[in-house]
Amino acid sequence: MIKAVFQHHLAFLAVAIAVTVAVGMVVFLLARRRTGSTKAVLNGLWASSAVGPAILTSWSGSGVMTYTCAVNPDVTQVLQSTQGQLNLVLFIPYGLFAALATRRPLFAAATGLLFTAAIETAQATMPFISRLCDTDDLITNSLGACIGAALGALVARRLHGSGAGASRPSVRRTLAWVTPAVVLIAVGWLAVIDPVRVQPPAAEVPSATAAQTAAINDAVTEAFPSAFQPSNAFYTDNADGTASVTASLPGGFAELSWPDRERFTAHFSPASNGEGTQAYRIPGISHPITTADQAKEIATAYADRYAPWAKPGAEITVRAIDDTVNVGWMVEWRRWKNDVLMPMRLSIAIEPSGGLIDLIARNIADPRLPPAKINEAKAWELFDQHHKLKPGQGTRQQPIYLAQRRNGQWRIHWLLSIRDGNTLYSATVDATDASIHNQTTIPVQDGAPSQ
Repeated sequence: MIKAVFQHHLAFLAVAIAVTVAVGMVVFLLARRRTGSTKAVLNGLWASSAVGPAILTSWSGSGVMTYTCAVNPDVTQVLQSTQGQLNLVLFIPYGLFAALATRRPLFAAATGLLFTAAIETAQATMPFISRLCDTDDLITNSLGACIGAALGALVARRLHGSGAGASRPSVRRTLAWVTPAVVLIAVGWLAVIDPVRVQPPAAEVPSATAAQTAAINDAVTEAFPSAFQPSNAFYTDNADGTASVTASLPGGFAELSWPDRERFTAHFSPASNGEGTQAYRIPGISHPITTADQAKEIATAYADRYAPWAKPGAEITVRAIDDTVNVGWMVEWRRWKNDVLMPMRLSIAIEPSGGLIDLIARNIADPRLPPAKINEAKAWELFDQHHKLKPGQGTRQQPIYLAQRRNGQWRIHWLLSIRDGNTLYSATVDATDASIHNQTTIPVQDGAPSQ
């Protein structure tokens, strides 16, 4: 989580540090009126160690309440990752200074557990936070607070002469306001939050070879110069004649078709998922936007700088990614030749922050194609015959007339589909020899294929 906050947001980090220090100073000054300087310093540090993590874990949410929390049954997995280790370190100061300020390590550990539980609950249920709730964070944050409390207990033994701990009345007053918080958190998890179990990978996937790793590294560098170092590259055979090499990126992944290396895609977590700070911010170009024209300007600037091959002879289109929720715009460059859609493609998704969240790049020269002999009407006739549909049955979807490679040869095809009740029929008709391929019959619900 905290890696996402730091990247590309130094201004916010500076503000967070300033607020954290300011709160600590205010608490120190107030505490010094009633107690000694040493204890006042510890109270100020305790307050700062709570405010800092609270700011970092509640900023830049999507505004969309998910009411879900990811549950990872492998509780040790997160401790093996750099992200989990950073989260753990982030909460150690809270437990340490709470134990030193109160001289009650168990009390410090308990409030640390409550603090982290409250953060995850808020992330799932509060609209002005709306980040991703998961048990990995709950485990690392709680463990960090408990480690800090244990360290505080050890330090307190050496500093036994530096003042008394929190009084019993003070602890009772704290428990008086902690108890309602515990009740609210419990109600939230029992009645509102839906735990979603994280499914482990079904099987091990083969690691990428040195050549495959070098290829996807080069593709990432070309698309995002000096921005990312891909990791965990692996190879996937799709069992349909295609294959790909995939690698992890901070907040996303990249994929390269193999062995042709023709198609490169990248995806980053959008703000609508609640952790939107990983979208790629194009240096000197990205800025917050509110309109499709602004998204077009950013995407065009990216294309000018990193993908100028896509623009000659291409038509540019801009559309909303979602018609109901403003999650961004898709800007695409495609080229037609004699009404046939060519394979060249550049698609860039820009979210309202101005960051790039999806990229599809296919730099292919227009291929030589055999003559087309099947027009649209004949293609529909062949389609109906194949699926045993009556003429006019169902609702025809917009046909796509494009160049596709089949059996190593470029051909012109008609991509056709018909929605009939709760069934979606689709097929590809070769516009030269009238052969039919990729035929499917899929049950659908509410306009989308059922799972």
